[in-house]
Amino acid sequence: MVLTTLGSIKSNDPLCIWEFVGLKLHDMVLDGLIEEEKLDTFNMPYYTPTTDEVREVIEAEGSFTLQNLETFRNDWDSYIKQANCGFEKKARAAILSTDIRAVGEPILASQFGEEAMDDLFRRFEENVLDHMEKEKCQFINLVISLTKKR
Repeated sequence: MVLTTLGSIKSNDPLCIWEFVGLKLHDMVLDGLIEEEKLDTFNMPYYTPTTDEVREVIEAEGSFTLQNLETFRNDWDSYIKQANCGFEKKARAAILSTDIRAVGEPILASQFGEEAMDDLFRRFEENVLDHMEKEKCQFINLVISLTKKR
């Protein structure tokens, strides 16, 4: 069996794209646009394991033998660049913002209000690629090959 999932290099990876969304939410608190209490009580259930954590869980569970575990890194906007559309930086940022908004807006809007979403994702779009270049942000993909023990 082959599985793929998002992973991380270290368990408290600050380069997660949702951490960047959190930075933009914090900026909105500082600007008085979102209540600090709403940010403090917000919990987005998102976790990406390290390769060591995956190995430990597979071994502890005991039903499978780990055949192979590989890590692949991709820039947050690599799927846009690979489409070879010739998009400039601003267009790539807009696409990335739209994609993250499609995934995260329902849970974010339920906590912070629909009225905050346009501003949040405008801020995301304005800064995301500069942040990526500065921090070398990448998605970490784990590919896991397992066989069932007999």
